[in-house]
Amino acid sequence: MNTSQQKSRPTTPLLTWALMAVLLVLTSFSVRAQSEEPTILRPLGAAYSSPERVHPQLARLTFYRTQSSQAVGATSVIINDRYQTSLQPGGYSDLCMKPSVVDVGVSLQKADERARELPDSSTFVTAKAGQEVFIRVVDLPRGRLSLVTVPPEVAFAELQKTRRQVHSISRVPGASACDQVTGSPAPKSIAITLGTDALFVYGRSDPDAILPYGREQLDRLADRLNTRYVDFQQSVIQIIGHADPVGSAASNQRLSEARAKTVEAYLVRAGVSADKVQSEGRGATELIDRSCANVVSALSIACNKVNRRVVIEMTVQIR
Repeated sequence: MNTSQQKSRPTTPLLTWALMAVLLVLTSFSVRAQSEEPTILRPLGAAYSSPERVHPQLARLTFYRTQSSQAVGATSVIINDRYQTSLQPGGYSDLCMKPSVVDVGVSLQKADERARELPDSSTFVTAKAGQEVFIRVVDLPRGRLSLVTVPPEVAFAELQKTRRQVHSISRVPGASACDQVTGSPAPKSIAITLGTDALFVYGRSDPDAILPYGREQLDRLADRLNTRYVDFQQSVIQIIGHADPVGSAASNQRLSEARAKTVEAYLVRAGVSADKVQSEGRGATELIDRSCANVVSALSIACNKVNRRVVIEMTVQIR
C-alpha cells in the first residue's frame, strides 16, 4: 500500500480532554492577569481609612459619593475652575491646599455626552488651616446634583464604604497630596547682622547719619522681606541695637536704642508693616569680642568694630 495515502490516526478521547484542560487553564490565567491590571474599567483603588492629622499649615478637602448613589455617570468635581476628579458611586477623592475660600462645582457627566460648560451645583467653602472639610455629592431629581458639607463624625461613617478614585489626576493649582507638604517649608529662625560702621556715621544714630551704603543695605533687606520670605507678616521682626564698651553704660544704652529705632523707622517707610516690627537696645551687654579696650583710641575703635551692630531677628518661611 502507498504510504502517501495512509489515513491520519484519529485523536483519542483522552488526548482531547487533556488539550481542553490545558486551554482552559491558560485562558483562566490570562483573564485573571488582565483583571488585576489597573484600567479605566477599574477606577477605584484602596478602601478609605482614617488619615493622619492634616498638616497645621494646610486644609484637607474630601469629596465623596455614597455607594447608594443612583445617578448614572461620573461626577466631575471642579475646584476654582480646575478639574479635580470624576467620582463614581462609592468613590472618594481628597486634596490638601493652603487656607482659602474655595469655589467647588460638580456636574454629572455621561460617557456619550459632551462636557458641560457650567456645573450643576456650586458652592463656596472656607478652608481653614489644620481643618478637615468633608463634602458629599448628593443626587437630585432629573439627573441633577448638589453639594452638602458633612460633619466629620457622619462623613467618617459613610466613607468607610468608599474607595479612592484613582483613574484621574488633579489639575488644581497649589494642591498637594495630603502626606506631602513640599509647598509649605518649615519656618526657620534667622538673624541678619548689619555692622553699624557701614550703616551710620561713627557715634551717631539719627536718620541723616545713615551712610549711602547703609541705605543700600536697608533697601535690600526690605526688598528681601517682600520677595524671598513668605508670610513674614506672621512673625514679629525684632531689631536689636548693640554698642561697643567705649564710654558709659548709659550712653551706650541710649545709642543702641536710638540706632535700632532709626532702622525700624527706615524699614517701615520702605513698606514693612509697622505693627510687626519691634526694636530695643542692649548697650554693650552682649559683646562679640571682649578683648577690646573700652577707652577712645584708633586701635580700640577698630577692635570694637564687630561689637557695633544691629541685628534683625525673625522666624520666616523661605521661598
